[in-house]
Amino acid sequence: MKPECQHHGKFAIPEALRLDHEELRTVLVCAMAEPGPIGKTATRLAQLCLPHFEQEENIVFPVFGLLNELASGDIRPEMADLLPLVYAFHAGRLGKEHQSIDAAIKALLHAARAEDCAQIVEFANKLQVHEQVEEAVIYPAVVLIGKYLRHRLGRRSGRRWPESAGTWRSRYATRRVGGDYRGASGNA
Repeated sequence: MKPECQHHGKFAIPEALRLDHEELRTVLVCAMAEPGPIGKTATRLAQLCLPHFEQEENIVFPVFGLLNELASGDIRPEMADLLPLVYAFHAGRLGKEHQSIDAAIKALLHAARAEDCAQIVEFANKLQVHEQVEEAVIYPAVVLIGKYLRHRLGRRSGRRWPESAGTWRSRYATRRVGGDYRGASGNA
């Protein structure tokens, strides 16, 4: 059984990615309506998160629409149409925005704990995990998909991966150490 997907041009976006963002948006909008410090910090967080989510949905999510086909070995020339999204991802600021978003999440968490609001504490924790998954899994996977496509399609466009991506990429780069793969810090 194939997972549900939403179509983005020629490629289907995994529905689970869209639904995760939709759930986070809904709770964030509700948190903004809270009075006092929770509402204020949620509003600041929304100013950062909502445009960030939209960028991810336009740049990152379509690339993930290829995963099932790539996993089954189905490589088609039109998949190269997504390479500009991979380049846009590298040239963009998505990974860099996470520092500001993380600080805003911590501020919301602090306000929610001070107000003893368990629902908002739970939401802030969930959003922190969401951001960590993007940094450790989603973003490196976009890089991997782009490199794999270029390799399999024989694309030698002369374009280099922009250096702006190097900051987060180097944090999660792996190196082979004595038979296992370890993160840049040396941890398995």
